[in-house]
Amino acid sequence: MASMRTKCAFWDKCYRKNKVHLRDYIHPGDKDEKDESKDDNDVDMKDVSGAGDGQKRKVHEISDDEDEVMGSSKTKKQKTDSPAASSSTAASSLTSAAAASSSSTDLPTIKFKSKKEKCKYWLKCFRKEQKHLLEFWHPGDDIPDEVEEIVDKKTRGKAKELLNALMDGQTVEFDSGFKLKRMGDNYSCSCTSWVSSSDPIAERTCKHLMEYNGEDFEKSRITVAKPKKTVIRSHINVSLLLAHKYDEKVNDPTGWWMSEKLDGVRAFWNGNCFYSRLGNCFIAPQWFTKDLPKDLHLDGELFGGRGKFQSTVKIVKNQECDDWKKVKYHVFDAPNLEKKPFEERYSSLREFFDAESPQYAVLCEQTKCKGKEHIQEEMKKILKLHGEGLMIRQPKSKYERSRSKTLLKIKKFHDAEARVIGYKPGTGRFHNAVGALLVEMANGKQFHVGSGLTDADRRKPPKKGTIITYKFQEYTNSGTPRFPSYIGIRIDMTEPKDVILPPKPTDD
Repeated sequence: MASMRTKCAFWDKCYRKNKVHLRDYIHPGDKDEKDESKDDNDVDMKDVSGAGDGQKRKVHEISDDEDEVMGSSKTKKQKTDSPAASSSTAASSLTSAAAASSSSTDLPTIKFKSKKEKCKYWLKCFRKEQKHLLEFWHPGDDIPDEVEEIVDKKTRGKAKELLNALMDGQTVEFDSGFKLKRMGDNYSCSCTSWVSSSDPIAERTCKHLMEYNGEDFEKSRITVAKPKKTVIRSHINVSLLLAHKYDEKVNDPTGWWMSEKLDGVRAFWNGNCFYSRLGNCFIAPQWFTKDLPKDLHLDGELFGGRGKFQSTVKIVKNQECDDWKKVKYHVFDAPNLEKKPFEERYSSLREFFDAESPQYAVLCEQTKCKGKEHIQEEMKKILKLHGEGLMIRQPKSKYERSRSKTLLKIKKFHDAEARVIGYKPGTGRFHNAVGALLVEMANGKQFHVGSGLTDADRRKPPKKGTIITYKFQEYTNSGTPRFPSYIGIRIDMTEPKDVILPPKPTDD
C-alpha cells in the first residue's frame, strides 16, 4: 500500500533533490503516485555547470535526518525570503504610532530598481529564486559593459544627506519584491535581515535602506538613535601624589608654589568618572562632567565650600543629587603628565581652562612663596575665612604617585582638654592593648581619640578621670572634634575645657 505524501512547504521554490525528500513530499509537476514510485530510483544528486570555466557547483546536500525533522515538526516556524511573508512579520514589529498612520494609503508606491551586486557565493551559489537573481550578478549573466568593470565594488550610494526622498507613510517597492516604508522618523524593510534583527525599530537598517537612503545617511540615522553607553567601573587602582607635613624648623618654603588646602573630597578624574584615593567611584551627573577633558587626567578636590566637608561628602555619594550644583571641582594637577615639571603641567591645565571654561570646574591658583613670613600671612588670611590651611609644592617637581616631600601640607590645629571615661579595645597588633580613649568634653559630648597614642600609652593608658589634651581641626556638625589627636596628660587641670570656634558658614 502506497504511503500518503504531503505537499512540500516550499512547493515551487523547493530546490532539494535527494530521494527521501522527493519520496515523502509532493512537488509541482509530479506524476501520479504509481509513476512517481517508479521514478524514485532515478533521482540522484545533480551538478550544475559553471559559467564557461568548466567548474561545477553542487545544488545542495541535506541529510536524511533533516528530512525526518522537517516531517515530524510541522509546527516549527519556517524561515523564508519571501517578500510577502517577511512583510507581514515586519508590519507586526512596527510601533503603534507607525501603524496608526492613515496617510500611507493615499501615497503612490515608488518603483525602485535595485543596483545589482556580485553574489558573494559566486560559483558556489545554488539559489534559483527570481528575487535573488534580480539582486545579484552570477557567472554567465549578461553584465553590461559599463557595470562589468565595477561589479566587484560596492554600489551603495554615499551621501551625508538623504539620497532619495520618501514621504511619511510612503512605500518603495524594489524590483526584487522587497518593500521599504517610512513611518515618521523610522524606516522598515520587508527583507529577512531587517525583520529578524534584534535591534530596536529605530536602530535597524539593511542593504536596501543603505542603497535607497544612502550609506552615510543610514549610519548617521541609526547612530543618533542609539543611546550612548558609558561603562563606568565601580573601582580602579588609583595612585596619587600625597603630601608630607610641613616642618617649619626643617623646610624652607621660599620659591615654592602655595595654594589653599581645601576641606573637600579628593577626587581623581580619569576622563570618564571621578574616583577617590581608594579607587571608589563618585558618579556625578552628566551635566556636571560634560565640560571636563576626555584625554587629560585631573587631580583635584570636590569642594562645597569652607567648613562644609560633611555636606560635601553627602552630596558626592548621591549620583543624581541636584545638590551637585553646590559643588565645584577644584583642579590642582594633571597626573598623566607626570614626567613633566609642575610648571608645565600647570600651564597645560591653564590652556584647557582658558579654552573650555568648564562650568563646574575651577583651576586652583598658585602663588610663589617669598618665605616663612609669607606662609604665616597667608595662613592668617585663610583661617580668618574658616579655611583649613596651605599646600606648598616644590618648583620643577614631577608628579610622584606616592607620598612625596615635594608636596607639603600646612594645617592649623586647635588644642582642648577632655576627661577620660573609658577605653576602646585594640585590634590587630594592639589586641592586648587599648585601641582608643573614650573621653568627655566640657559640654558633655563624648568621642574616641586614638591617633597620637604611643605603644606605651596603649599598654598603660591614662586612668579614668584623668584630664588629657588633644588637638583637632574643627568641630563636626554634631559638635564633636574632627580628626582628634592625643597630645598628653594635663596635670595642671581638673576639669575639661572646650575651644570656642567662630560659627561655621551655613550650607544655605
